Amino acid sequence: MRNFLRTWVIAFGALLAATISVAQADPITFYVGGDIAGVTTKVEDKTGVPPIITGDANATTLRLKGGAHFLEWLDAEAHIVLPQEATFSSAGTTNKVKTSIVAVFAKPNINAGPVNIYALLGVASTNFDLSGVVSGNQSGSGVAYGVGAQYAFTKNISGSIDYTQYPKQNFGLSGFSGGLDIGVDIFAIGATYTFR
Repeated sequence: MRNFLRTWVIAFGALLAATISVAQADPITFYVGGDIAGVTTKVEDKTGVPPIITGDANATTLRLKGGAHFLEWLDAEAHIVLPQEATFSSAGTTNKVKTSIVAVFAKPNINAGPVNIYALLGVASTNFDLSGVVSGNQSGSGVAYGVGAQYAFTKNISGSIDYTQYPKQNFGLSGFSGGLDIGVDIFAIGATYTFR
């Protein structure tokens, strides 16, 4: 997984470097920010063996983000979702999951009046720490995507709202076929500060 993420980051960096060389006219600006994030971790038990522990873990946590504005229509952005434990099922016993995420995105955007509308497309590494009927640490990586809108309150400060879907993974359970499908989506409201 680390090699996959490292390879993707190098490829993404090479793409950005090529984009920068084309975008000599626009200065690069950097930004940092944070969101209050509603994280829904969806666990689907595919084993068919009772107790079925399918359910949604709903948690509120912080998502840190930072990025760079390279072109009028393109940014690069990274996310770190801080772990927060939540219960997803009470079948037999209390089943909990603590979800954490690291992701990098290309962020194409367009100005629509005072609002900037954007999309997110990238790769994410997800980590799930399970406790209850199934316990242990599971991690994976894959494609992540999202949409959102941003409004500039001042030259440096803007607010945003977005929805992001992180990769769904299937994790095998020793001795059981089907395993667990685990996916994450986030609805977030936050703010960014742009260095100008």
